[in-house]
Amino acid sequence: MQNFSKSHPIIHIILKNTFTLFNLVNLILALMVAFVGSFKNMLFIFIAIANTLISIVNEVRAYKIVQKMRLITEQKPTVLRDGKSFQVAPEEVKKGDIVVLALGDQIMYDSVMQEGTLEVNEAFITGEQDNIEKHPGDELISGSFVVAGSAKVKVEHIGEENSITKLENEAHHLRTADSKLFTLMNKIVKYISYTLIPVGALLLWSRFRTEADTATAITSTVAGLINMIPEGLILLTSSVLALATIRLSKKKVLVQDLYSIETLARVDTICLDKTGTLTTGKMKVKDFILPDGTILETPSKAPTPAEKSFLTALESILRHQIADNDTASALKAKFLGKPKFDEIKGIVEDIPFSSDRKYSGIKTKDAEYLLGATDFLTKDQKIIKKIKNYAENCRVLSVFKNQEYLGCVRLEDEIRKNAKEIINYFYANDIEPKIISGDDLQTVQSIASTVGVKDLRGIDLSSVKTPNYNKLIKDYAIFTRVKPAQKKQLVEALKKAGRTVAMTGDGVNDILAMKEADCSIAIGEGSDAARRSAKLVLLDSDFAKVPPIIDEGRQSINNLERSTSLFLAKTVYATILAVLFVILPLSYPFSPIEMSLLSFACIGFPGLALALEHNTQRIKDKFAYNIKHYSVPTGLTVAASMVILAIVATTNNFDRSKLTTLSAIIVFAIDCILIYQISKPLNLYRALLLILIIAIFLAVLFIPFLRQFFEFTLTF
Repeated sequence: MQNFSKSHPIIHIILKNTFTLFNLVNLILALMVAFVGSFKNMLFIFIAIANTLISIVNEVRAYKIVQKMRLITEQKPTVLRDGKSFQVAPEEVKKGDIVVLALGDQIMYDSVMQEGTLEVNEAFITGEQDNIEKHPGDELISGSFVVAGSAKVKVEHIGEENSITKLENEAHHLRTADSKLFTLMNKIVKYISYTLIPVGALLLWSRFRTEADTATAITSTVAGLINMIPEGLILLTSSVLALATIRLSKKKVLVQDLYSIETLARVDTICLDKTGTLTTGKMKVKDFILPDGTILETPSKAPTPAEKSFLTALESILRHQIADNDTASALKAKFLGKPKFDEIKGIVEDIPFSSDRKYSGIKTKDAEYLLGATDFLTKDQKIIKKIKNYAENCRVLSVFKNQEYLGCVRLEDEIRKNAKEIINYFYANDIEPKIISGDDLQTVQSIASTVGVKDLRGIDLSSVKTPNYNKLIKDYAIFTRVKPAQKKQLVEALKKAGRTVAMTGDGVNDILAMKEADCSIAIGEGSDAARRSAKLVLLDSDFAKVPPIIDEGRQSINNLERSTSLFLAKTVYATILAVLFVILPLSYPFSPIEMSLLSFACIGFPGLALALEHNTQRIKDKFAYNIKHYSVPTGLTVAASMVILAIVATTNNFDRSKLTTLSAIIVFAIDCILIYQISKPLNLYRALLLILIIAIFLAVLFIPFLRQFFEFTLTF
């Protein structure tokens, strides 16, 4: 069965959520009630079923969305075998196969260059944005992309040996922190479950001694045990978080882990990469500068000879530029055909871009036109110095005709329109941004300053031989030239310092840190590995969706923390009563059907209503407070009242229906007081909720068929 479930993920999801300790306990108790034919007392089993279905549906939905994303981005490699080329599924490629790579292909396997030349971007692996030229004999790392050229490569590693697979596997082995809600509920269920068997056995034995018939003995035992488990809290939490995931899905946010909404709502530190978060990941042309210093944002309608000479050379180079990287795309979008000048005639050679020489260009019989880094194109220190003055916070590319300087173009990262608004949101909500990037320090600091980051203390980690990460996170807020393992170590240091950390990422180089973080957010346009490793995925790659996620989580968790007192109060008194009625020779004051009503009217329904109320304040962790100030006193009050009522009922020979009716009325009154206490200060919404709860209970008491169904009596 294990192998079958692993090969069929949906079956695995169903089995994992169905065969739980919580469901087993409920099934056993339901069978006990069914054994004596009291089927209407089995209503509690529907809570367990609903909870299981919600968990399965949400997890299957997330799995299907991820699979669709993978199908969209999956490519079929072209393989050469027996002199023929054909496309195969990624899993059909074998070690030693010759794979053909071309512009835009992702390198799916660790390989060695055989023929041709490639420009490769390894940003998803290393975080470094610069392209790298590869020649025969050079190694290619899986996960990188071809941005120019074509080549035949030999596959060296597949499957578990692949670099990208090793990185993913390492990430899967990392321990991720459980949510506080999940931990609390698991502990309660765990400890209660340990006591259920011995207490249940003793309670059943005592009920057979006390009650008049077998059916009453079993139903009262089940009532005592089922109330000990806060099953409604588990259902409420799953329901509220599931509703939150549905609302977020409409905003194109994929929630792959229900409890990640809670975790993100608690974060006080968010680690951001420059690319894809603060910037769009694209370059844009800022302006161009002529040799006389004239700065133009767009070509003139009536260009001067100097401008015409510059633009003619630039356009001609771009028309022959094969590379389709961000820089080339930005230049072509800005200049090609705006205006269109006559192309340079007599071109005899194209000069492709090389990361070694840092330029590209074209040749004619009489001249060489080049576009690239100034200090690689000329030795004239005056020109180099002039260009450096232009280069603050920008990338500058110069155009030369032979050794004549024709002008330069300044490019800058395209900053997200709402980046400043997002950063301001973090500060307003006590969340400290830390920028962790593979780019150079000056560029990142400039962009951080532009979008409103207050702390610009930065460090280039490539210059630190033995970094002390615990000290670095205190001294700096911006980290650049960061390797994948270092990203993880920075996150570890932040967590060690007591921070709740969220990590954003789009590449394979981010997944170790994303797995280590308390909550991980992947950019939809990023690598498949990053998306599968993240707990939250921004499907439209819009980082502006992070604040709504935080607000959604805060609303859910703040209100759930308030509602926990309703559920835990029942657990407290049910546990005390179960133990006491093992000892006391008194009739147990509850039946499962009446407790199902009280659980709905006084706990489940108001708990859900309060949990859906708007509340985006910072989370204050009120679990301990709620237990101390609400749950325990209420639980003790109910337990004492029920013992006194049981004694009065025994001495006055109350029949079973009179005892259970009085106990329900007393518990209802105490619960209403508790609901009022946790709802203060009352507003119209909470006041109407309290009135509706009272109306529901009175309707059950006074409408004959409802009173009969729930086994109440008005004859005292």
